[in-house]
Amino acid sequence: MRPKSASPVSSGQSIMSLRTEIEEALAEGVDMSSLILHLTPRDDSALKRHPGVAVADIDFRNGEMHFLGVKVLKGEASLLERVSA
Repeated sequence: MRPKSASPVSSGQSIMSLRTEIEEALAEGVDMSSLILHLTPRDDSALKRHPGVAVADIDFRNGEMHFLGVKVLKGEASLLERVSA
């Protein structure tokens, strides 16, 4: 099983906290390819519509969504996962 960070995103947290968490991980030297952002369908939709998220922050490659370069998967909980390569 893959190790997960202990940083679930509750509905009360802002989308901007996801940006901060990703930026902190990258500042710590974490390889971007070892990060996966899991979002509930609701948070996925909110991310795409959030006024503080620039169009350039979200992109779609090979049928996959990326936020700030981190792969996004839809799931039952929203959290930033660090996977070992």
